[in-house]
Amino acid sequence: MNFLPNINDMLALLPVLILSGGGVLLLLLQFVFHGSEFRVVRFTCGILLVAAFLGTLYSQFKIPGPGTYFGNQIELGFLSFWLSALYLVMAFGTVLSSPRSLELHKMEFPEFYPLVLFSTAGMFLMTSSRDMVTIFVGLELMSISLYVLVGMAKSDEFSLEASLKYFLLGSFSSGFFLMGMAFLFGGSGSTDLSEALKPLVNPGFDANFTKIGLLLLLTGIAFKIALFPYHSWTPDAYEGALTPVTGFMATASKSASMGLLCVVFGHLPIPVFSSEWAWVMGILALLSMTYGNFLALKQENLKRLLAYSSIAHAGYVVVGISLGAREEAVFYLIVYSFMSLGAFALLSYLEQGRRQVTFASIQSLASSYPKTAFALFLFFLSLAGIPPLGGFWSKLFLFQKIAEQEGELARLLLLGGIANSALALYYYAKIGISAYMSSEEGEISKQENPVSSYGVAFVSGLSLLFVLAGWYFLQPKNLVNLTLQPRAESLRK
Repeated sequence: MNFLPNINDMLALLPVLILSGGGVLLLLLQFVFHGSEFRVVRFTCGILLVAAFLGTLYSQFKIPGPGTYFGNQIELGFLSFWLSALYLVMAFGTVLSSPRSLELHKMEFPEFYPLVLFSTAGMFLMTSSRDMVTIFVGLELMSISLYVLVGMAKSDEFSLEASLKYFLLGSFSSGFFLMGMAFLFGGSGSTDLSEALKPLVNPGFDANFTKIGLLLLLTGIAFKIALFPYHSWTPDAYEGALTPVTGFMATASKSASMGLLCVVFGHLPIPVFSSEWAWVMGILALLSMTYGNFLALKQENLKRLLAYSSIAHAGYVVVGISLGAREEAVFYLIVYSFMSLGAFALLSYLEQGRRQVTFASIQSLASSYPKTAFALFLFFLSLAGIPPLGGFWSKLFLFQKIAEQEGELARLLLLGGIANSALALYYYAKIGISAYMSSEEGEISKQENPVSSYGVAFVSGLSLLFVLAGWYFLQPKNLVNLTLQPRAESLRK
């Protein structure tokens, strides 16, 4: 067996090579351009992310195309393509929306941008790998980068506390994941995910090692997704981190963790919806939806509200994954990421260097910031699932797929999802009441309009455009066809 990679193997990892090599380059650039290093590093980071996106398109649709590479350790396909493209778009949006927030908090550290690239490279490895060791390397690369990003405001107690909690609980989750890998290897003798899960079909005690390993593995993933009861780090980490970093965590990082769950369930030797593992993750998803929504009801800080609502949204997606609705779950992740990215970009603009954006502080926001208030209200309405916005269609497609499944679990999760969607409407609608219907003026409304941020305007505008019309051009039924059709046509030629 030849262990030396060939040209196709290298091209399959082209986005990772660009991101990781670019991250090292950015670390060196800051020592070359003294005085203007922050601007040079930021500009170069944007170019590298665009190059990585083009590399993703090339490796998927040209050479080498869908398939397995590096001795079956890397797999390119429908899932890896859409998730990798999503990570890169969210990272690019974070880079565009972050400069003003970093400047206002006096945190113009050039290291911010290499960490974003390294984290994105880890996400790619998490959802493009078939080997558990490679997955773990990607998971840790993403996590360690995020630990530093969350705690970059060294003089802020909230940021340091958030980083410490995130690091400690993240370390526990990595321990669970690693122990799960050990049990899966012990039960199968292989680190390949498909081979490691094959003993699940064995009768009696032969599958015990594999069952314990999979349970520990899912526990580690549930920590990263922030499913109940592994969610406790989420509100503090979201509130303590800089708002652009929070947006990056809520979109790219959460999508990578849920994509990893989709990868694991895709390698089960039995259909997901007919196994007991669907019940395990389905019940966790139902509890997450309910807990996240009930806790969000009493939040006044908008970042904490979005943190708890992200727990609920994670529940919706995991419901789809646990019942085999892969395309619908990926579509939901794409729409949710754009909604959250736009909402957090606008929150970072409204903060103006402050830490708190609450319902009280945005009272009568529409009178002083009419465009911002309108865009923020639309993002929250889309998160609530109000038609005809993108959030409505993502939930409709997901719930429709769940309704097609048979069995008690599908009916239970469908009813739970619909009931929780109705419950969430209450706290999402409060943004409109505060911004448009309040007779008092909030703290932010009293301030003079700050200098406009072109990056925030572009990111929020692009996100709003996708939420308003993106669902019309991109739907779950198109995801697989758009990914595989160009490759099929090239093979026919």
